[in-house]
Amino acid sequence: MRLLSDTETQRVDPLVVPFLRASEREAEEALGHLLTRHARPVIQGILRRRMGRFGAGGIGDRGDRGDRGDLEGEVVLHLVERLRRLRREPAEEGIRDFRGYVAVATYNALAEQGRRREPERSRRREDEDQGDDPLLGLPDPAPDAAATLQQRGHIALLWEEIRRLPARQAAALLLNLRDAQRGNALMLLPLLGIASMREIARTLGMSAEDLAAIWNRLPFEDAEVAGLLGVTRQQVINLRKSARERLARRMRAR
Repeated sequence: MRLLSDTETQRVDPLVVPFLRASEREAEEALGHLLTRHARPVIQGILRRRMGRFGAGGIGDRGDRGDRGDLEGEVVLHLVERLRRLRREPAEEGIRDFRGYVAVATYNALAEQGRRREPERSRRREDEDQGDDPLLGLPDPAPDAAATLQQRGHIALLWEEIRRLPARQAAALLLNLRDAQRGNALMLLPLLGIASMREIARTLGMSAEDLAAIWNRLPFEDAEVAGLLGVTRQQVINLRKSARERLARRMRAR
């Protein structure tokens, strides 16, 4: 049995602690319990909800039931590797919210499947000047991005400044925010333990339930953001530009 320091215990979800403390003989049983009782219901619930949200060729088609099983297996494999690494390496950044981590890993697997099925759009938004953009260079929030902890400090500082933006500016920025693969960059925040879904929702000026309803459709195009905020597309562009300029100034001052 491995003894956890007070610091380690504080940065690990209590659900994960029994696995980390288990003896070598009992570790696999503890891992199985963690995956069966706590991870699989989250994974399967997300995949079930997603099934009805795809058209032809999506997960909702009968012929794609195998894809659902493949996705579940992919997420479970990632979790096994991540948890075993956490057990081997005490210095590894802990999983503070296990169910949230599982959810993000599942959404990432779905997003990656979408990227494999659809050609990546290469066009750049013409309305943005990205020369001094503090949001450039965000890593791809694939499940293993949690190991890219050298990025965490910068992103945490950036999030502090985003939280200080007016709600409409924050929404115009975040609902459209893309990672290097043009996927949902907001996934980085819960994945790296920087902000919970509830904290993100509060910054956007919406409820956690409303954010959860749109989470797996992000990032939105400007027209969708405009409809959500009740403003014009041009106003969304202006709000986002103001937000980026303010962030650039604040980050330079740090």
